[in-house]
This record gives sequence, structure tokens and C-alpha cells, in this order.
Amino acid sequence: MSIAEPRLHYASSAPSEPLSHHAAKDFKLSEHDLKNRQVIEQALAHPHARIPTQFQSRFHDYLYRYHHQHLRQIHLLAQLAFLLYFFADFFILPDLILVSGLSRVAIVLAIWLLCKLMFSATQDIQLLDLILPVGTTLCAGIWIILLLSSNSPHVANYLYASAIFILIVNLSIKLQFKVSLYCSIFICLFVLIAMRQIMTLSETFVFMVVISPVLLFSLYMNWNNIQNMRREFLRSLLDEWNYYTVRKLAHTDELTQLYNRRHFVDLAEHSIHEWPKSASTCLLMFDVDHFKQVNDNYGHDIGDRVLQLIAATTRKEMRHSDVLARFGGEEFIVLLSDTQLQDALLIAERIRYSIQRQSLNLSPELNLKFTVSIGITELQSPSQSLAELIKQVDLALYAAKRSGRNRVRVYSADLMQEHSPHSANLHDAGHVKTGYSL
Repeated sequence: MSIAEPRLHYASSAPSEPLSHHAAKDFKLSEHDLKNRQVIEQALAHPHARIPTQFQSRFHDYLYRYHHQHLRQIHLLAQLAFLLYFFADFFILPDLILVSGLSRVAIVLAIWLLCKLMFSATQDIQLLDLILPVGTTLCAGIWIILLLSSNSPHVANYLYASAIFILIVNLSIKLQFKVSLYCSIFICLFVLIAMRQIMTLSETFVFMVVISPVLLFSLYMNWNNIQNMRREFLRSLLDEWNYYTVRKLAHTDELTQLYNRRHFVDLAEHSIHEWPKSASTCLLMFDVDHFKQVNDNYGHDIGDRVLQLIAATTRKEMRHSDVLARFGGEEFIVLLSDTQLQDALLIAERIRYSIQRQSLNLSPELNLKFTVSIGITELQSPSQSLAELIKQVDLALYAAKRSGRNRVRVYSADLMQEHSPHSANLHDAGHVKTGYSL
């Protein structure tokens, strides 16, 4: 197979941006840019803490994950309270006790079955959030009909219990303030109809003085709770963004956006000790030929662009399971898991050839070309350490440099004998090699 053939199975490189466990589950990479952080901060600073459009669906998922159990419990408590008020009906509405009991049991059973079905069938928190306020409003209407149908002299006093319906509607909603407001208005309309028929003017005035603060304070608490819920979610987003950023800085090289040396060592140490293995593991190291001359002749900013272009080019030749990192300076390293030596050679040749074809257009008259030399070694046994593998691949890389550059060499035992302690300290003239203490 020619190295110039199109890539068929080298779909992508190791990820250029490591994800936190939260981010991998909930965020797309594009959501972690600076623009979205500014959007989150602006939403937090807004008096109403409105959720940005791009995070609406995640906000609903967040509410469902952390509050749907609480919502179910509130449903059960509200149904129980509606049933228990039968005992108040027993003393206050004795003429309608049978109708009251049957209607309360029927309504509670219907709402309980509806809740059971809805909570099992959907995770749409907006829909689940509607059940209790709408159901409470219907129950309030039926209860008002019972009051108007009774001949009891205590009906006017019993109307004060309507405050319970208002409190349930306003304090149970987690998401939709408008629903809370509309349901409160309907309950108040039902109550007004009853007041006109069963209360005197003075009783109506006292009732309004008592019920109005309950309505207003419960609406305020509902609005405040919804805003706090939004802020809590936005802060969690911001915390996650910060966590992602810190994790990215800890694991990636700022210039090339590849894994950095420390993270590569952690991943490689874990991988090479996963025995028994069904296939071999290979290590590949390469650096830029005559990179010091690039920096000296064109400046370090051009040298940085060369490294970025090499990183981007190499990433395209990587598979999802490969681990690509900037190891230091102009050196790059790749861990090829489940890869035989022949396949590693093919990958190395693809990388070398792809980089050789790249160039930087510095001016209309000047295209900067560059090449890399590559060393390869293969893990032979579980007793080998990562430090030993790096030493071997370093020798192979040095052999590629010494034999003319822009080529691939595989480590063999004779390279250790050929290796001179003095010459091994240099890859290029004037380029001092760093140590590999792990």
C-alpha cells in the first residue's frame, strides 16, 4: 500500500481537548468557548437570571434529574391533604358528606393514576410541572361547587381554606411562573364567585385582608424560588466550565492543543500495564528536522506555527485509540495500542509523508518546508517500563537523524551498541536534548 493513498481507517486523532466526566456527559466541546462563558455570566448578572436559549434543554434535564423525586413527593402530600379535608367536610358540610367523600376519592385516584403514568412515561419536566397546579385548580373549583351546594351555616368560614389551594399552586412549581400565576387567578375567580353568594360585605372585606397577603407572598416566593433555581443551574454551568478549563490546562499543551507530557505519561503507564494484551503496543517519537534553524532564521513565532501545523497534520493520521502528545520542545510522541510493528511502520510513514507535504506560506515568494525524523519501538513484555520504552524510541529517533533525517527507524538491540553517550545528547546541531525522568 502506497503511503500516498487516501486514508481509510485513520479517521481521527486522539482528542485534542480532554473532557471532564461532567463535560463528556453533558457538554459539547463547542459549548466550552469563551463566548458561552460570557453568556452564562451575563445570565447570572441579569435580575431575572434567564436561561440562555442554548442551555434551555439542559436546564430542563437538570431540573428533572435533581427535582423530579421531590415533585412526586409534593404530589403525594397534596393528594393526601385533599383526602384529609374530608374530615373537615364531615363537621362543616354534613349535608354533603357522601358527595364529598366520593368526589374526593375519585379525584385523588384519577390524579394518582395520571401522575403514575406521566412520571413513568416522560421526563419532560415542563409537562410534569403542570400536573399539580392544574389539578389543584380543578380541585379548588370542585370544592367551591360543594360549598355553594351546601346549606351549612359554616360555609363562609370554611372558605378561608382556599388559601391552601393557593399555597400548593405557588409553592410546588419549579419551572413555570406563568402557570402559577394563571392558576392562582383562576382559584381567586372561583373564590370571588363563592364570596358573592355566601359572604356579607364585612365578611368579604375581612376575607380579602386575610387572603391577599397569602396570595402575594406565595407568588413572590414562587418567583424567587424559580430565579434561585435558575441561578443554581447557571452557577453549576459556570463551575463545570471552570472545571473543564482547569482540566484542559492540566492535560493539554497550550500551543498545539495536544496532550502534554505529564498526561501522556499517565495514560501510557496505564496502557502498557494492561496485560494480557491481544495485540502489541508500539511507541512512536518524532521531532522536527533542523528546527533550531527555523527559529534562528524566521523567529520563534514561525517555529510555533510549524509545531501547530505538525500537530494538526499528525492528528489527522491518528485513530481514536491512539494517544498523541507534545513531549517537549519540537518533540512529539504517540502511543499506538493494539498495533503490530508493521502497522506502526505504516502509520509512521503516513505521518512523515503528510508532514513533508505541508508548508507555511511566509510570503508570495517563500514557502517554508519542513520534515520530521521518526523512531519506533515495540513493547516486548509486561516487565518493561515506560522509561525503558522511551529510551529505546529515543535511540531509534537519533538513528533516523544520524542516517539522514526525514525517515523512520525501528529500535533494535544493535542501536544500543552503536549509541555513543556523547553523541546521544544531541538530536540536531545546537539542540540540547532534555532528560526523560518519569
